[in-house]
Amino acid sequence: MVDTTALMTVVADKFVEPARDGHELLNMTVVAFLIEHEPSGQKLMFDLGVRKDFWNLPPILQQRLGRVIPSLRVDKDTTEILQESKISLKSISSVVWSHYHWDHTGTVSLFPPSTSLVVGPGVKSSPNLLPGYPQNPNSPLNASDIEGRTLVEIDFTSGLNIGEFRAHDYFGDGSFYLLDTPGHCLGHMCALARTTPEPNSTFVFLGGDICHFPGAFRPTPSILLPDHIPTGVLDESPYFPSPCPCSLFTEPHPLSPTEENKATPFYNISTDPSAAYADPPRAQASVNALIQFDASPSVCIFLSHDTTLLQYLPTLNNEPESDLNDWKKNGWKEKCHWGWLNEMPRGGKPGRKPIVDGFWRDGQLWDTAKSELAERGKGATGTGL
Repeated sequence: MVDTTALMTVVADKFVEPARDGHELLNMTVVAFLIEHEPSGQKLMFDLGVRKDFWNLPPILQQRLGRVIPSLRVDKDTTEILQESKISLKSISSVVWSHYHWDHTGTVSLFPPSTSLVVGPGVKSSPNLLPGYPQNPNSPLNASDIEGRTLVEIDFTSGLNIGEFRAHDYFGDGSFYLLDTPGHCLGHMCALARTTPEPNSTFVFLGGDICHFPGAFRPTPSILLPDHIPTGVLDESPYFPSPCPCSLFTEPHPLSPTEENKATPFYNISTDPSAAYADPPRAQASVNALIQFDASPSVCIFLSHDTTLLQYLPTLNNEPESDLNDWKKNGWKEKCHWGWLNEMPRGGKPGRKPIVDGFWRDGQLWDTAKSELAERGKGATGTGL
């Protein structure tokens, strides 16, 4: 896992519903993943996070910054993190975009032309995306990330399915699957990577933006919210008694009556007209299908924006010799499962404080960011998401 160093807050009701006092903003970190396929010697990146110079994003995206995203800081490009870990950019055979949104695409142009770019179905034929900016002034993609390299679009018509998702066996040996997970945007994909071999196979589910907050698919009848929150899960807070009863969170459960609320996810996908989901009903169906993966003791789910992951898991940044393959042996699924509760309101008080305040540029607060970004976005039409 790569900590892409991006920290941001987003307006919660564009991502989850119902709206809830004390949880008006979602805190988000951004992770990406380095996949190493030993039989072929190939390395690929699943997502790249946010480009460090986000002020050079296409104008249509700069419209959105400051409105839906009130704060953002990015200290490094993912390419810098790879190189600091002695991984040559030439060694990366492919970059797989879970989807084309700006907080996942990074700066592909920094990779050599030998690195192919892999996208989901429909992207290559979309006139709203290709060619990128500036040839297409309203595209959210930079043409420089695409030009001069092989663009591969995944075809999910082989008939292979894993759970309720159409699947593509990327290396042809059952070690890494791309999954068709529609709803968030055109061509959205997740990945399922095998982390230990048969007969006791384990997998990590790389969730991209199938949803943006774990409370959208937890708890469930398969994994109930425990009567007392496990030790070590909750932040030190005067509002968290020890041991902490789950009733602190379930009594104000936004979706469920009391007798069922230990088994019901806290949120649904947002259906707001300006939501971050192009097709909310399909997005909700994808989230519902995700629940059966979460229920499996052999699968560990990593959403791109789950802030808990960086609390417990090793990253390429800090532990370049470590990986995620022994997640089950290390108990990381259990450690990460309920961490999102820290973000929730408690005792009539708001949840966690914003993870970052304001926009940052070159390591300093960028006081004029909103006005400058709005000015750069003038004339662009569309949502950018």
